[in-house]
Amino acid sequence: MYLARNSNIIRNHNNKTLQKWFCVNCIRGKSTAAPKTKTYSHTILSPKTNFPARSNNAIKEQIQKTAQFAELYNWQRENLKGPEFVLHDGPPYANGDLHMGHAVNKIIKDINNRSQILQGNRVHYVPGWDCHGLPIELKALQKAKKSSKTNQISDPVHIRNIARTFALETVERQKDAVGD
Repeated sequence: MYLARNSNIIRNHNNKTLQKWFCVNCIRGKSTAAPKTKTYSHTILSPKTNFPARSNNAIKEQIQKTAQFAELYNWQRENLKGPEFVLHDGPPYANGDLHMGHAVNKIIKDINNRSQILQGNRVHYVPGWDCHGLPIELKALQKAKKSSKTNQISDPVHIRNIARTFALETVERQKDAVGD
């Protein structure tokens, strides 16, 4: 560790083996010199692919032109003759910030919708928010107890107002996190 951090010791040292094994630029991959030989390339078992390392701008534009998501419902009406599949998306609960569970939830619902389209069904996806129920009421009670001096909250209207304010603030934070 000391040798790697203090690279002047290595650079000033005459031993080429030390320079080879403890070279900071080699360890960090910052060497600007082209490798002279491919001594270790046969030892790395990395997968080979025919895909380009970077996407082509022409391909990106073509994908953007063909992926007209706003026109998906019109396309379904014209081309799919199966029954209509309606998915009312209730969660995410508006009782906290977004996390990986929310992403898994959306991914599963997306897979379900896509499988319905592949079966020839028309999909109507209705996103929504679950702003009522026990999780939000519990958060509202916690918030009310922190702000109350007596720790006794018995007025249901007051609890509902706190819950409404909390839910609206959380929905806005979640929208900002997603980018809506």
